[in-house]
Amino acid sequence: MKSILLVDDDISILYLLGLVLESKEIEATKATNGVEAVKILKGKNFDMMITDFNMPRMDGIELAMIAKELHPDIHILMITGGELSPEFVETAANAGISTILSKPFNLRRLMAIIRGRHTLFVKNKVIQRHRIESNKVSLKM
Repeated sequence: MKSILLVDDDISILYLLGLVLESKEIEATKATNGVEAVKILKGKNFDMMITDFNMPRMDGIELAMIAKELHPDIHILMITGGELSPEFVETAANAGISTILSKPFNLRRLMAIIRGRHTLFVKNKVIQRHRIESNKVSLKM
């Protein structure tokens, strides 16, 4: 069974994603901020972390860097309502984030990524180019 750490300060998104994942027999552990997520990560391994970008006390980029230090093989997916500029995409990739979804995001696309039917790119390599699409950023090496 896959295990995923969900991190979002928006309780409704956090619990909606948790319900969707659990209905697909995926273990979902929830945290409402980055500080809480780091405490959880120190005690448990996860296959994937899905995090919001904009959160109080610690944003998703900072959280991703800490998560990668603790668990180098964890896949990190970020959800953001912000602008996906090339600089933001590069910063996210350098922090170890594999995929970025824009809010509002498509649940089918999210489930395809979780099930591994979507190629996850970036593993501490320099990005040569990137492509931004609606609801998704694919990072090319």
